[in-house]
Formats: sequence, structure tokens, C-alpha cells
Amino acid sequence: MKQFTISLMGLCVLLSNTVQAEESNLTLSLGGFNVERSASAMIQVENQFSLDWVGFKPHIGLFVTEDSAAYLYGGIGYPISINKEWSFNPSVSVGYYNDGADLDLGYDVEFYTQLRLNYQLSEKSSLGIAYGHISNLDLGDENPGADTAYISYSFNY
Repeated sequence: MKQFTISLMGLCVLLSNTVQAEESNLTLSLGGFNVERSASAMIQVENQFSLDWVGFKPHIGLFVTEDSAAYLYGGIGYPISINKEWSFNPSVSVGYYNDGADLDLGYDVEFYTQLRLNYQLSEKSSLGIAYGHISNLDLGDENPGADTAYISYSFNY
């Protein structure tokens, strides 16, 4: 454990020396939650911060479903530019999930992976399509998991 902690601290120091400032990005999304079963509509808001750690960018977000489920999360993404118009953004997050009247995911702590493909509309905005999966990674007694699919609009500020 001691070696892991020292290694993690060293990595943080290394990454802190490579932080670059860029514009922050706000993404508004509409789509479905639990799309592989009995889908419910969802809205999602995510803020990608201007920090850049060797290509990794931190973000925070929230999604809410029509059946009152809510997921508040934070994580990192790795935006990849395909060409001038297209980019791909895989990300991983961890957060707190409250099922409301929606699907019980078996635990309050959930992990969320997303894959988003974006088309640049202008220097400051883009449209995207995405797929995500939320799971407790078997931390709970049950782990049904759920998939999300949505369209998004992003703008830099």
C-alpha cells in the first residue's frame, strides 16, 4: 500500500507539471436510460473543465430520468481529435446513484463509462451522439447495470 501511495503521489506531481489551460466545455444531452430493457427518458448535464493532464480532462455531471432516478458523478475523459470536424471522447466516472422510481442498480456507488462521437458545428459548439453504461462493478448484492444512449449539444465557454 505504501508503494502504491508513493507511486500515486509521484504520478500526480508529474501530471501537475503538464497541465495546460484550455476552454471549459458544457454538454447538454437528451436520451434514454436503461435502453436495453424498459427505457425511460433522461436529461444529462456535464461540465468538462479546462484543465488538461497529458490529454485527460476532468469532468462532473448529473443525469436525471423521467422516473426520478438521479446520478451525480465526476471523472475523466480523453478527447481524441479524428479530423477538423470529428472527435471521439471516451470517459470513465464514479458517483452517487439514487433510483427514485426507476431501476434499482443494487448499490449507491456506481461507475459510468461513456463513448461520445462529436461533430464540430463551429469553433465553440458541437453536436454528439453517445452510448454509456452504468454499473456498480459487483460492489452490491445485485448488479443489473443499465445502458444510456443520447444526443448532445456542447459549447465552450
